[in-house]
Amino acid sequence: MSIKVRMTLLLGLLLIVFLGALLVLRRGAQARIAELQHESRRNSLHVIKQWIDLSNQPLQRFARDFGEWPELAAFLDHRDGRWAEKNLRANLANYDAHALWVISAKGELLYSAQTNPGPPLPPPATLEELAKLARTGPGHHLFTESRDGLLQVWGEPIAPDQTGENARGWLLVARWWSPRFLANLSRLAEMTLQLVPPGQHDTREADRLLLPLQDIRRNTLRQLQTILPLPDFTASLAADTLAVRVLLLFGLLVIATVWLGVQQWILRPLQQISLSLAREDPAGIATLRKGRDELGRVAELVGISFAQKQAMLLLGEERQRAEQQLRKSDELVRRSLELRARLARDLHDGVIQSIYAAGLGLESALSDLEQNPTAARTRLANCRQSLNSVIREVRGFIDGLEPEQIQRHGFAQELAALARSMQALWPVRIVTKVAAAAARALEIGQEIHALHICRECISNALRHGEAKKILIILNQEAGLAALTVRDDGHGFDPAQAAGQGYGLKNLAARARELGGALQVDSRPGHGTAVTVKFPLKEAAA
Repeated sequence: MSIKVRMTLLLGLLLIVFLGALLVLRRGAQARIAELQHESRRNSLHVIKQWIDLSNQPLQRFARDFGEWPELAAFLDHRDGRWAEKNLRANLANYDAHALWVISAKGELLYSAQTNPGPPLPPPATLEELAKLARTGPGHHLFTESRDGLLQVWGEPIAPDQTGENARGWLLVARWWSPRFLANLSRLAEMTLQLVPPGQHDTREADRLLLPLQDIRRNTLRQLQTILPLPDFTASLAADTLAVRVLLLFGLLVIATVWLGVQQWILRPLQQISLSLAREDPAGIATLRKGRDELGRVAELVGISFAQKQAMLLLGEERQRAEQQLRKSDELVRRSLELRARLARDLHDGVIQSIYAAGLGLESALSDLEQNPTAARTRLANCRQSLNSVIREVRGFIDGLEPEQIQRHGFAQELAALARSMQALWPVRIVTKVAAAAARALEIGQEIHALHICRECISNALRHGEAKKILIILNQEAGLAALTVRDDGHGFDPAQAAGQGYGLKNLAARARELGGALQVDSRPGHGTAVTVKFPLKEAAA
C-alpha cells in the first residue's frame, strides 16, 4: 500500500470520528443554551410590559375617571378656567401626570395645563387622529415628542354615549418619561432601561430587547432598550466540560499521531529532496534513491534530472553566447542605418534648408544692392547670421546632438524665431498661430520634428513656389496635434513630384516617426497646404 493511501485512510478515519463526536456534543449544548436564552428573553419582555402597564394605571384612572365625570362635561359648556385650575391642574401631581389637554368635539383646545415651566405645550393629536384612535377600541395610548422630551399620553372621550361614540370632547393626560421615571422603572423591573433613537442600539452588550414607542401615526419615536443580563450557564457548561476534555485529549492524540506519520514518511524525505534541489547536489538523496516507495522513485528522477540539467546548461551557454554575438551584430547594423538616415534627413531639413535660405537672402540682397543699399546691407548681415547658425548646427551634428536640443525655449518661441529669420532673408510674410495647449503637450522630440517640417515647407514655398505669404497653424483636435503650413505660391502636382528629391520623402518619414500621417494638398496656380496630424503623448496617456 502506498504512502498516499495509508495517510489518506488514517487521516480520514480519525477526522470523521473526532468531528462526529464534537458535532453531537456541540449541537446538544447549543440547543440547551438557545432554549434558556429564549426563555430568559420572553420572561424579561413580559416583566417589562407588566411594569409599563402598572405605570400607566395612574394616567388611565385620571383620564377615565374625569372623562366620565359630569362636571367635566359641563365644563365644555361654561368653560370656567377657575374650575379647571381647581379640579384638573390640582390633580396632576396626585396621578403622577405632567400635562393635560381638554379638546371639544369640534377640535377646539378649551384648556391645557402642565407642571413644567415654559410656554403651553400643543395638543399631541388632532381631532381626526383622535377619532381614528377611538375606533381602535379601549385604551387610547400613544407617545409624542415635546420640548421637554418624550411624553406618554392617555386619551379618553368625554361623556360618550353607551356605544362609546358621539363623545362631546377629549381629555388627554400625559406623563414625561424623564430620567427619574426611567430609573424608577429600571429599579422596579431589576433591569437596565434606556431610551435610544429609532434604528440605534447599544452594540456593546451581548443581549438586549428593543420595545418601539410609537406616536398616533404608528411612527416609532424612540426605542426602549433593555440590556438583559446574560443567563448563567455555568451548570450547563460544567456538564459538558468532561466531554470536551476527552475530545480535546483525543484530538491531541490524533494530531500527534498524524504529525509523527507525516514527519517520518513524508516531511523528512521531502526535506532531503528539497535541500538536494536547492544545493544542486545529488549526494543528499543517495539513501532515498534506494527505496521502493513513491518518494524513492521521485528521488531517482531528481538524480536523473541533475545529469540532464548539467548537459542542458552547457548547451544553453553555447547557444546564449552565439545569440549574444548575433544580437550585437544586428544592433550595430541597425544603428548604423538609422544614423545614416537620420543624418541625411537632418542635414537636408536643417543645414541645407538654412543654406538655401541664406542663398535666397543673398539673391534678394543683390537685387537691392543698387536701388536700396541699406536694405541690401541688412540682408547681407542676416545672411551672415544665418550662415553662422548653419556652422553651429554642423558643429552640433559633429558632437552627436540635435540642433534644437542645444537650447529650448518652447515650440511657439522657436517657430517665431524661425519665421523672423526667414523674413529677414526674403521678402515674405510668415504668420504663426499656435494653440498654447497644443504647444505645451508637445514633447522635445515632437517639437524638433515639427520645426524641421515647418523649415522644409517654408524653404519649398520660397524656392519653388515664390510664395509671398505663409501661414503656420498648430491646433489640438481630439487628442491629436494638427500642424498645417499653407502658402500662396505657384503650387505643384503632388503625383508628379513624388519620388523627386528628398523634401516630400523627409516630410513623410518625420510624420511616420511622430506616429501620424502626412497630407499634401496642392495644384498648379493655387498654392500648397501641408498638414501633419499626430497623437500627443499627454492625450495618449
